[in-house]
Amino acid sequence: MNSRITFGLNKINLDPNTIVSEIDYKKLHMFILRNVSNELSGLTGDCYYPKIAALFKDLLHLTNSNEDVLIAYSKKKYANPKYKLLHDPQTTLLILIIQQFLSIKDIGAAMATFHLFSVRTYTNTLYTFIKYCNPEYFRSALNMLSKNHLFVVKQTIGSSIMYLSNELFAKHRLSLERDDADEIHKLIYEIRTRFFQSVRSFAEKYYKVSQGIGVIKSEEEKEYDPTFERKIRQFIENIVKDIAIFKHIDDRAREDSQHLTKFNRKLSHLYVEKISQPIYTEKLKSILYLMLIPIKDFTIVTNIKFLEHIKKLMSVKISIQEVYFKKIVSQVHDDIIKSLNLTKWFNDLSIQSKAISRNFVAYYLAFFVRDYVSERVEKI
Repeated sequence: MNSRITFGLNKINLDPNTIVSEIDYKKLHMFILRNVSNELSGLTGDCYYPKIAALFKDLLHLTNSNEDVLIAYSKKKYANPKYKLLHDPQTTLLILIIQQFLSIKDIGAAMATFHLFSVRTYTNTLYTFIKYCNPEYFRSALNMLSKNHLFVVKQTIGSSIMYLSNELFAKHRLSLERDDADEIHKLIYEIRTRFFQSVRSFAEKYYKVSQGIGVIKSEEEKEYDPTFERKIRQFIENIVKDIAIFKHIDDRAREDSQHLTKFNRKLSHLYVEKISQPIYTEKLKSILYLMLIPIKDFTIVTNIKFLEHIKKLMSVKISIQEVYFKKIVSQVHDDIIKSLNLTKWFNDLSIQSKAISRNFVAYYLAFFVRDYVSERVEKI
């Protein structure tokens, strides 16, 4: 078999060498096979977003192609200029590579490229629904899926992608071989729709978990006032927007938390600045929900009983719940440590000092809630 291949695109009146010139077939084959395998393996982890954008740059280089010419090619080929996905250069290049492998009867390489196309579709869809992913929520959402969901039936996300990919490749292989523009258009639409359906239903579970729905099931919560809970949720939305969107820093809450925990004053400033970022929006909602939902008499937020409540939540050694207050607080805390490049410093601390560092975060949020209630006379 010839190890050099050339895309035949003369029929669109573009020089084929400007689309994809002579390439090293064996090198391209091995590159795709290796990387699609790596990305599918990575999907065994929670919140894994396959790195297809970086691979695309390598594919452009390996095929001596460029984005502008790929876009020009797609605009000549497809009748629908308004459907942006048809003119996406990554989509165009992957389909061209699939077609070339089919033309030289290398079905294995064609399927591997189609799998890469499927992985890319999954990645884009996941980013559409879940931009910032929490591994705990992700894992819990998987556990909440119905037994008929594709991710459950096929046991893993990677296996689900492979299943859909094999099915769609078999269905559209002939159209790819014939270079039937209308049918390839249908393929691009169908693969997006199939992944959209599965990821959307998963994302719905993810956001339910992030809001505490279906996760927290203690004895105290078996009987609750739905009106009270709706008000709690709205209250939390307002506070989190104040912290993460408007980036409000409560100096009084910071000072009170710092004095109570005897935490380092300089670090207390750095911690609260980091907390006040949009990236923590969903985690803050969960923390405040877990903090406030057990409270039946909301007036305790402004007295010593509230601090005793926080102390109890932070003293939990282990919980049967997948998501609980101390765990999410610790996740936010650990992320702050990492973002401040303090990992080595923190690892060298004593167990007690580590606890103080985490407790500062919990009490700062508790005092923020206290001040929010006091200053705004918010009624729950």
